[in-house]
Amino acid sequence: MMELRFWFLAIFLVLGEELCLADVSGNQTKEIYPEYCTTFDNKPGKCVDYRQCPYILDIVAKMNAKVKLTPRETEIFKHCLCSEKSKTIVCCEESINDSGLEVLRASEPVCGVFGDNKVTGGNEIRMGSRPWMVLLKYDIQDAHERTAFKCGGTLITSRYILTAAHCILDSLITIRLGEHKISTERDCETYGSTEVCLPPYQDVSVENYVVHEGYDNITLHYDIALVRLARSVEFSKFIKPICLPLHEEVRQSIWNNQRPNQKVTGWGITEGDMPSDVPKEASVRRLTLDQCNHDRNISLIGNQLCVSAYQQDSCKGDSGGPLLFPYLYLGQQRFVQTGIVSKGPRDCGAGSSAIYTDVTRFVPWITQNIRA
Repeated sequence: MMELRFWFLAIFLVLGEELCLADVSGNQTKEIYPEYCTTFDNKPGKCVDYRQCPYILDIVAKMNAKVKLTPRETEIFKHCLCSEKSKTIVCCEESINDSGLEVLRASEPVCGVFGDNKVTGGNEIRMGSRPWMVLLKYDIQDAHERTAFKCGGTLITSRYILTAAHCILDSLITIRLGEHKISTERDCETYGSTEVCLPPYQDVSVENYVVHEGYDNITLHYDIALVRLARSVEFSKFIKPICLPLHEEVRQSIWNNQRPNQKVTGWGITEGDMPSDVPKEASVRRLTLDQCNHDRNISLIGNQLCVSAYQQDSCKGDSGGPLLFPYLYLGQQRFVQTGIVSKGPRDCGAGSSAIYTDVTRFVPWITQNIRA
């Protein structure tokens, strides 16, 4: 059956431009962003016309020239279709931008190192233990400072914040780093007889931002954005970046993890419908996409995550914050960001599932949109 499908596809692709164009269907009045897909070797990809995919075009050219394909090229071609509905729409691997990847890797020596892992779901985290957490502050007229912070995010390099696309508003003015308790000017805790205080928080202006070109504010598909700071920040014990799943073995470990418990962190609404004054962290579980599709009567796509939301959950104000996965990264136990808080149930903690953006699928996009 696989061989039949393979040669059926080959016939369609080599017959010529006219047939290929005729086979492309869809709404011609509105450009629809290409669907997410996974290549045969588990790489993030997009469903595009084969003529927009250079390495598929090269394979077709070899076939037209009667040149024998390599075993890998044969496998790629056998499994390249996005669906049986179209014989010209293929899953094309998204390219990694090498310069962007180098910018991200420059942060790896210090990324994801946490100060204390003794936290419990829904409880306040130890001061300074999540040094990548940031708050997005908006210019809201007559707003109390606490209510001016509407979203969270993570520091991923000395100049970039990762957050949700729906958190990007014209009123976004600054990013706060190194914060713990919002209501106090200085954060201090006493351990035994020793008082420990955080350095003053930093408010850094926003230079610009990039929202994913496929973002849909109704479905929240492609709910991811990058914010560039107006200046670089200096890493310290209490301000450092989160690790991203840059390496294939890290992504595979996350995807294949048999114990899908992860953590979500933020200053969002807690009991009593009040936003938290301090960051809290909850343990949540990865669910299947079908679980969210059933619970929420919506259609998730492959670069979204379905996550448990019963009793322990993210909430309003946590948007843009991270879903975290503990991993032995570069020989050290660290946190790797696997998701971004996107949308949860109307009554936080009372539903069964919430939606997150799957960061593991967006590494190529991130590398394409950051610079030194």
